[in-house]
Amino acid sequence: MSLQLHVWGPGLGLASVDAECLASIAFFSRFVDAGEYVLIQSSPSAVPTHQLPALYDVNTQSWHSGFPSITHHLQAILILPEVQQQPTRKTRSDAVAYASYLAQHALPLITLSLYVSSANYTTTVRPAYSAILPFPLGWTEPPALRAAMVRRAEHLGMSSLDADADAEREENAQRAEAAAGWVQVPRGLLARKRGVGELLAPEQKARIRLEGLAREVLDVLAAVDWDGQDGAMQCLAWAYLALMLVPRVPRAWLRETMMRDYEGLCAFVERSMERWFVDEVQALPWSDKKAQDGVVRVGGRFANGLLGDVPGLGQAWRRWLARRRGRGALKMDGEGSGELLRIAGAGVVLVTSALLWRKIPQFGAPVQIWQREIPSFLGIGAAGLMLSGLAGSDAWI
Repeated sequence: MSLQLHVWGPGLGLASVDAECLASIAFFSRFVDAGEYVLIQSSPSAVPTHQLPALYDVNTQSWHSGFPSITHHLQAILILPEVQQQPTRKTRSDAVAYASYLAQHALPLITLSLYVSSANYTTTVRPAYSAILPFPLGWTEPPALRAAMVRRAEHLGMSSLDADADAEREENAQRAEAAAGWVQVPRGLLARKRGVGELLAPEQKARIRLEGLAREVLDVLAAVDWDGQDGAMQCLAWAYLALMLVPRVPRAWLRETMMRDYEGLCAFVERSMERWFVDEVQALPWSDKKAQDGVVRVGGRFANGLLGDVPGLGQAWRRWLARRRGRGALKMDGEGSGELLRIAGAGVVLVTSALLWRKIPQFGAPVQIWQREIPSFLGIGAAGLMLSGLAGSDAWI
């Protein structure tokens, strides 16, 4: 097999959890003989290009990353009559415009559904990545990927869907108030009945706006005859639409909007899936091993992820690593293996130290605040202290 396609592995009911990886798999399934290629479950940290999908051509010993680059390479080395029809200037410009629209508008919509929504990410997406990645990369790579995806959707102003971030901000605010010397009133004393709006999930509160954002994108996509596009564009559009329709998530606002108002797009997704994937996803030519799943290499990838997230050190580490990669891949000789092992050991020490530091009071802080517990009288705190003082004085005589 002369072609090795490295992709994010299967999950969410599809052959891949990533749009471009899914489009590449569909393209290979349609136009390349099964005996000519192999699919390898991977992640960006496992390939020299640090981007998925990535194609390695054994014959030319070359790497190609991204769906456009991969399809262009295949058209150059293989006879693909269905794809190699000479496009006109209009069809070329249309293809560029459609691909750009999918990346700039459809992808943020998928991001809102699968990554920004805490309920969907926690219950469905994160377990899918954990099943794909070798241990312990599930601790480092999915959070970093989620953060990168969320940044792509920041302009939509829907960060409130991330309930995890809201809880973290609230905890940080409480810690800051405690450090500043504010008296913390137990929440039970201020408990009140919550209205219906406070009981709704963030997606339910923002349902009208989310459906509005979805319609703005889906109206444009529904106006295109995707069956009339070339093979590559059909695969790319199908991949984005499939990630909107197929995943079964707890907050299925995007899927429900498609099924209710865009029957044509749903039919295109289902029809294409039946034609292009005759067999089950597991029947595709998957490699038995995941890319670079050796202990040393996985340890190095894990340590790289940890060091890249260390405050104050992460940015410098990523710059150094980029320069190192620019000079060539690290050879897996004795010296390289020893260096990766040392990095992995440093990563373990950092994780352990971070976990312990969160449990130990920060005695190294420049300012220490010590608060004496205020005695209570009749259970009413400082006011009770004043009353108890008056009770012991002549003011009550």
